Amino acid sequence: MLILSGAVGLTRADDKPLDRAELDKRIVRIVYESALLGTEIFNRGGHGECARLYQGTLSAVVPMLDHRPKLQTDAQQRLERAKGLNKAADAAIEMRAALDEIQNTIAPPIKKEPALEPKDTKEPKNTQEPKDAKKVLWDRLGGESVVKAVVHDFALAALEDPKVNFTRGGKYKPSAAALEKSIVDMISDVSGGPFKYSGKSMKEAHKGMAITDAEFDALAVHLVASLKKFKVADPEIAELVKVVAGTREAIVEKAPAPTEKGAKP
Repeated sequence: MLILSGAVGLTRADDKPLDRAELDKRIVRIVYESALLGTEIFNRGGHGECARLYQGTLSAVVPMLDHRPKLQTDAQQRLERAKGLNKAADAAIEMRAALDEIQNTIAPPIKKEPALEPKDTKEPKNTQEPKDAKKVLWDRLGGESVVKAVVHDFALAALEDPKVNFTRGGKYKPSAAALEKSIVDMISDVSGGPFKYSGKSMKEAHKGMAITDAEFDALAVHLVASLKKFKVADPEIAELVKVVAGTREAIVEKAPAPTEKGAKP
C-alpha cells in the first residue's frame, strides 16, 4: 500500500539505522496519510475498508515505536482491542484513536506564542487596540484544525463513557463521523467560524432521549478535558462551556413532577 511506503526498508541490514527524529518524522507522515484517507473512506460508508487500512497502518507502525515504549504499548493494546470488536465501524474508531494518539504524542499541535516587543525601541507605543485584538471565539480556540482535533478526541471519549450513555442503552447508534461533523458545525456556528449548523434544533434532536442533568454534566467534563488536552486557554474554555451550558434546558428532559396521592392526572 502506498501509504506504508515510508516504512519500507527500515529494517534492511544494509541500511543505516534512522535516528529518532527521522524515524518520528516518517511515523507521523504514515499515520497522517492513513488517517486522512481513512476518514474519506469511513465517511462514504466503507467501514470495513477503513478498518483494514488502519489495521495495516498500525501493524507497520507499532514495531517502529521501540523508542517510545509507552506509546507502543498503548497503540498495541488498542489494536488488539479493535480486533475483538464485532462491528467494523467500532474497530475503525478504536484504531483511529490509536493513530491520533501517536500523531498527537509525536507531533502535538503547536500553539503560537505572541511575538516579543523590542526592549529598546524608541518609538512611542501605539495605545490603540489592534484590529485583531478581539478575534472571534473560533479563532481563539485555534481554528478548524484544533476544533476538529478536540471534537474527535471528545467524541471518542464520550461514546465510550456509560455515564454519558450516548447510545441510550444501544437504542441509538450514531455514526462517529457524522456526529463529529455535526458538533464541529455547531461549535463553528456559535463561535463565529466558517461552518454553519443546519441540523435539527437541540430540543428536537434530543426529544425522547430522556437525557439527565448528570449525563449532560458528564459530557461537559469530556469536552473540557479535550480542550485542555489541546492547550486551549482557560478563558476560551470558559466561554465555550458557557455557550454549551445554554443548551441544557433544550437537551435535558426533566422528569414529570409526581402527582399527589389521589389527585387526578
